[in-house]
Amino acid sequence: MTRRARIAVSGDPTAVAFARDRVTNQIQAWGVQLGEEKLNAVELVASELITNAVVHAGGLITIGLYLDEDRLLLVVHDSSPEPPSRQITTENDEGGRGLVLVEFLATRHGWEPTAHGKKVWAEFVVPVSVPAARGGLLHERLRAAAPQTFVHVMPERFALAPGM
Repeated sequence: MTRRARIAVSGDPTAVAFARDRVTNQIQAWGVQLGEEKLNAVELVASELITNAVVHAGGLITIGLYLDEDRLLLVVHDSSPEPPSRQITTENDEGGRGLVLVEFLATRHGWEPTAHGKKVWAEFVVPVSVPAARGGLLHERLRAAAPQTFVHVMPERFALAPGM
């Protein structure tokens, strides 16, 4: 079962903190136990991807969160068709390191063009949470692993004559 959430914000710089907090709150509402270090990594990646969308695209920005049993996918949609690019920076530059951080912190990341711009995504491996297991995942896994007993019932019309 994949859980999904969508957050829409304006391309205003003040939207970055709001969107990042919504991402964090949604992950916690799902009961995902990331630990402080991984949660900080997700927050930083969300901030970087949303900031890039604000700076380079503006307009409406949509953040999608997708959680399945062992991964969290963060997808940021914006209206710019331009691919994201890593900028070569000097030690004194204040920006340009965002995609380097995403590359370092996310398990996988990438981007894809869309009909109205692009989507930039980052994926994180997450532990299977106890609430997810209680929500049916554990039950499904146990049922799938249990030995199956099949009872074959033959309709009367196919029954063998005695002695056959």
